[in-house]
Amino acid sequence: MRTSLIIVRCGVLGAAVWALAGCGASAGSAQDGQRSQVVATTMQVADFAREVGGDRVEVTGILDADTEPHDYEPTPSDAEAVSEADLVVSNGANLDDWLGDLLEQAGADAPRVQAARGVALLPTDEEGFPGDPHVWHDPDAAARMVDNIAAGLIRADPAGRGAYRRRAVAYKRRVDRMAATIRESFAPIPPERRDLVTSHDAFGYFARAYDVNVVGSVLPVVTTEAEPSAQQIRALVDEIRAEGVRTIFTEEAVEPRLERRVAEEAGASVSTSLYADVLGGPGSGRAGFVEAELANARAMRSAWVGS
Repeated sequence: MRTSLIIVRCGVLGAAVWALAGCGASAGSAQDGQRSQVVATTMQVADFAREVGGDRVEVTGILDADTEPHDYEPTPSDAEAVSEADLVVSNGANLDDWLGDLLEQAGADAPRVQAARGVALLPTDEEGFPGDPHVWHDPDAAARMVDNIAAGLIRADPAGRGAYRRRAVAYKRRVDRMAATIRESFAPIPPERRDLVTSHDAFGYFARAYDVNVVGSVLPVVTTEAEPSAQQIRALVDEIRAEGVRTIFTEEAVEPRLERRVAEEAGASVSTSLYADVLGGPGSGRAGFVEAELANARAMRSAWVGS
């Protein structure tokens, strides 16, 4: 992968790294036909929890397709949900660092699992992050997250141990098939033509997993909260022209105003079809992790082959 041109913004965020906690079943774990109440921060970890938990769990996701995890402000209903949870699942790596305050304010004492625990993070220059938190875009990291969530569910509901393990294994096989499909679809395209410019730098793990060249990003390295300077935009435009990039990809939850400006100056087009920090909404056909990743791959391939 070529050296990336990255526009950096420094912002200090509080650290909140949640490891697996608790050793036995919580008071509300799945017993006598009752489902365990699971609260998950991001759409990805909520989807993983549903896939592993099956009908033994009821998952409440805090974020939806219209919300960004980086700058989310929890609501009173979020506090109520975590206060009644049997398990709380976060992404970790400071992507959802607002969870710490939410748990404290709600007085929640449920076991907690950080899904990204144990994943080797790609480096980032942005202050306040231990590394790039967008780990789920690497299928191997996604599998590790599934294992961590399964372990958390077992801690909260030991009676479901066998079911959780079986479902985790089956879902990881599905993730493996997804990754194989993406690699097969990219195979006819020479690696040097797989150039990627996105709204913000959220696809480093995807690029590493599928041999994609990250040329640059319009917004800051990890977050989506600040605008680049005119000088930074000019540098990105020059890089896009030098690399012959034809498409700038924006995300479903991001307003593409800046991307359109950069594309106009660089002579490129804009594709508003990637799922970076969120998944698709209900009925979109992309509400699950696997479906969203396959949609990302199709959008990239279509741009690269010019169809």
